[in-house]
Amino acid sequence: MTDRPSRRGRRGTQLPAEATGARPGPGSVFFKVASGVLSGALIVLLFAAVIPLLTEFGSVGDSLKSMSLLTLFYLFLVALLIRVVLAASYSVVTPELPLGKSLIAREASSAVSNIIPGPSGTAAQYAILRSWGVSIEHFARATLAVSVSTDALIFIGPGAFFVIWTLVGQPGPAGGSNAWLAGLCAVVLAVLTLLVVGAIASSVRLARWLGKAAQACMNPFRRLFGKSRITTWPDSCVAMRADLIDTLRLDGIKLLATVIGGYLLNGLLLVACLYACGISRSQMPLTLGLMLYAIGRIATIVQITPGGVGVTEIAYTAVYVAVLSESAKPEIVAGVLVYRALTYALPIVTGAFSYVIWRMMRHHEIHEEKVTATG
Repeated sequence: MTDRPSRRGRRGTQLPAEATGARPGPGSVFFKVASGVLSGALIVLLFAAVIPLLTEFGSVGDSLKSMSLLTLFYLFLVALLIRVVLAASYSVVTPELPLGKSLIAREASSAVSNIIPGPSGTAAQYAILRSWGVSIEHFARATLAVSVSTDALIFIGPGAFFVIWTLVGQPGPAGGSNAWLAGLCAVVLAVLTLLVVGAIASSVRLARWLGKAAQACMNPFRRLFGKSRITTWPDSCVAMRADLIDTLRLDGIKLLATVIGGYLLNGLLLVACLYACGISRSQMPLTLGLMLYAIGRIATIVQITPGGVGVTEIAYTAVYVAVLSESAKPEIVAGVLVYRALTYALPIVTGAFSYVIWRMMRHHEIHEEKVTATG
């Protein structure tokens, strides 16, 4: 069931006017225009300030020109598949959410996240899904399950890929001791992550302690700005732990399949982009490329710029150059830029279309509601 324009959500939460069929107001229009300008400015900043720090434009251009249109088409298809798999991670743990609607909400929220700092994407996804009747509880549970699973995988992934890379006997290029050092550190990080996740899953007391510790860290800042003290975080952490365990017990296999699938496809896409721009398989075996992707991904888990623009490019370039050598930098920068075009710029475009589709669907749904109510 969809929400009517005057209807409030559960717990007194009111939907934004646009989610109930209203035309975007002047403030909303200004926000969207400003967002587009900011997005363009970020891309200009990337090319004007970030790339020149990494390598010369000319050498990057030569690597980009070496790509065939057919290769670019295949990369584009993989990038679209990633969008679908990421949307499925919400759909599989939300009973009332079909994959198509999850994809629309995910793309629109990704576009917002890529141009507006902070938790703006989550707010946009919440508004769209609430307009389609997804309950607050189901949205919160899905967001928690997807976020925790994704973050845990990001810390575990490098160690797992290092083990695979070692078992297949591909130590990498000559002089690639940096890969071994990074890989060993990744294994330690993976083990620590598993121990922490396992400890929290098995201990209510630890979950409560973490909530109390976070609360103690946050309250001085709240007092500084005249805010009231937080007292509920220990209980909230215990409740979130119980919700997460319950979700994983019911839909854990499907959820992990989508989260791991999206993570692995992203790694394959980045490696394929590097191959397409001139990095050879003898320089970088597939397993090594995936391990380096996983290491670079850790540096992007906290995004200080919208969509991680600038930071992500530098992080991936630094990781691959450290192992493959400075001589491969032009091809690496070109490959990373193609990857970012498919994972940063593409969602902005698909997100804009998704927003329009959502508006059209909501208009039709509200019209149908009115016909049913008067009929």
